[in-house]
Amino acid sequence: TKMITSRPAIILFGDSITQQGFSSAGNYSPGWVGLLSNAYARRADVFNRGFSGYNTRHAVNLLPKVFGQEMNSNRTLFVTVFFGANDASLPGEREHNQHVPIDEFEVNLRHIVQDVGSKLHETPIILITPPPLDEKSWDKYCRQEFNDVSPRSNAQSKAYGERVKLVADEMGCYLVDSFSLLGGNSDVSVYGTALEDGLHLSAEGNKLLYNGLMDVIKRDLPYLTPKVNEEAGIAMEGAQWKDLFKYNRNT
Repeated sequence: TKMITSRPAIILFGDSITQQGFSSAGNYSPGWVGLLSNAYARRADVFNRGFSGYNTRHAVNLLPKVFGQEMNSNRTLFVTVFFGANDASLPGEREHNQHVPIDEFEVNLRHIVQDVGSKLHETPIILITPPPLDEKSWDKYCRQEFNDVSPRSNAQSKAYGERVKLVADEMGCYLVDSFSLLGGNSDVSVYGTALEDGLHLSAEGNKLLYNGLMDVIKRDLPYLTPKVNEEAGIAMEGAQWKDLFKYNRNT
């Protein structure tokens, strides 16, 4: 059976913030994954492997399915790993407890990086920290949707992000600090606008994350940027349409 010819791959592995990344929560504005897909249109195939509600325990179990043995490292541009928002939920007796202790979270993240690296070899891995949390907005959402109080805090999200930074530094990964990009160290009046419901990204938050990711690629991996004119980078597939219609005015 003949299959469509594939282009180089970009693999995005994460939780709901990745799964919902094609559009902003609650509206039709493009999300960070949609913006990335547009930037690499006709250059690479973007594979969204986001799993809403999952933590790193679930992610470790998913590795054989998401990153199979037959993957071609020469055809994969980069991988993003974006977990921690659910792991960072607070411990407690709840029906749906997503909490993973911070030391275990770090161990799981290291396992993910090691596993992906063993299958994709020299492929760059970009780790993304959990975003900030608007505690009041997310608590309001939880009361409305789940009839329960929010099990999360901004300080906890930051702490888990620090472990992501540590893993990135020690394991040779690239880093996108979404917590800082969205203003998590500022007042909630600043970073609250980057969040749709207190946890998931708004249109503004998606743009900030996308721009932050592209800044890291341009700075640290310039050969993987979408090629424009004579610059280095990933060129579009096929000839430009105008070149297909060139003609000789003298004939």
